Amino acid sequence: MTRALKLWIFASAFAALAATAPACGWAAEEAQGHDAAAKEEPAAAAEGEKAHGDAAAAEGAENAKGEEGKPEGHGEEAKAEGEADKPPPVMLWPETPAVETAQQPYVLMRSLRSVQDQVAQGSAAAHQFQKNFMRDLGIQLIALPPAVWDDVRNVRAAIYFVLSGGDPRVLRIVSDSDVPDFIDKRVLRGAFAYGEGRSVDAKALLEKTDARALDPALGAMLSLIQGTLHAKSDTKKAIAYFDDARLLAPGTLIEESALRQEILLLAKEGDTRRFDVLSAQYSRRFSKSLFASTFRRQFVAGFARQSYKGMSDWISRTEAEMQKMPEGERLGMYLAIAEEATKGGHFEIGRFASENALQLAVVGTRERSRASLYDGAILVATDEYDQGVGKLAEVDESQLGASDREIYDSALLVSRRVRHWPTTPTENSDPMPESVTRAQQLISQTDTLLGGGTQ
Repeated sequence: MTRALKLWIFASAFAALAATAPACGWAAEEAQGHDAAAKEEPAAAAEGEKAHGDAAAAEGAENAKGEEGKPEGHGEEAKAEGEADKPPPVMLWPETPAVETAQQPYVLMRSLRSVQDQVAQGSAAAHQFQKNFMRDLGIQLIALPPAVWDDVRNVRAAIYFVLSGGDPRVLRIVSDSDVPDFIDKRVLRGAFAYGEGRSVDAKALLEKTDARALDPALGAMLSLIQGTLHAKSDTKKAIAYFDDARLLAPGTLIEESALRQEILLLAKEGDTRRFDVLSAQYSRRFSKSLFASTFRRQFVAGFARQSYKGMSDWISRTEAEMQKMPEGERLGMYLAIAEEATKGGHFEIGRFASENALQLAVVGTRERSRASLYDGAILVATDEYDQGVGKLAEVDESQLGASDREIYDSALLVSRRVRHWPTTPTENSDPMPESVTRAQQLISQTDTLLGGGTQ
């Protein structure tokens, strides 16, 4: 038997013995040990994870404890040090009011604004009530204790009150108290100047204030006043202010007032597009306003006195607006335009108004005499002199008022002299004044010097 064959037989026998010997000690122990290790491995892993988690939790708790409860309050000291660097919070209004809520100025101003808005919608009762209410408000605000003005809302209310036409002494009392730092002192002084009638000072103080940065109610009123103060000196700037007022307080008396003033300025500037838009807006939103008739009178008076850009265009627009009025009111408007235009020498506007008034006025009435007067007074100063004299002959002098009588007398005087050559002045035998003689000598000498210099 070869050596290789012997090794193969030995290996086969050993393999058979291992397969059939679970009872053998060393194999059984090895198998049991392997099975036990396999069973114990998950448990050991679970215990390890649990121990690791407990350790991490303990470490986190220790850290948290160290942050919250460090010895000798280390965290509290840092917090206290940080708070010490911050300024104390500013109180916009005291926690304990100085007077009852109903007596607080900012509450009273809400009532005032409500009354004003009723006026804008045409309430005559509200308009009459407002006059007495403003007077009573002034007395009530002056009598309030000084601590009331520690509340920023009340300071704003006082400024609004004075800008609305209230007693300016209220702001003098406010100024004498400790005005909160968050109130613009220029607005306070400017409102006080406006209330006292110092328009130049008020304009300088309020000009640089951004009304949109204020409380909307106060900002709208401020914009309205800014526009009013600039209306005569800077039309474009005034229009911008009125736009802000309208945007900040829609539907209020502030918007109504801003619209009225802005429309007149747009007419003066010749901005027909915006004029049409805002005129339609005013008619739609505030046709019942107690100031609507006053606005129309202001418009026709301003129209008659101004030399607008594109006069024929403005005449057409004015005629269109007139057609929207009742006939009785329309006649009065035409007569008002004709009177102002005649006094101002605006013949084109005067003829437009007087001709329309003649069409509406009944023969034999005072309105007819006035219309004939204005038409004739204008015509005698034009190429249609004869027609003007005829119109003046139709005037019933007994129906004219004092103002119309002055126009009538002036028109007659012009009509009598316009076609007469002036008389030759008679020679004056009085000696020539010495000053005149001296002046003639100086002129003669100057002419001689100039003549000699050019040779």
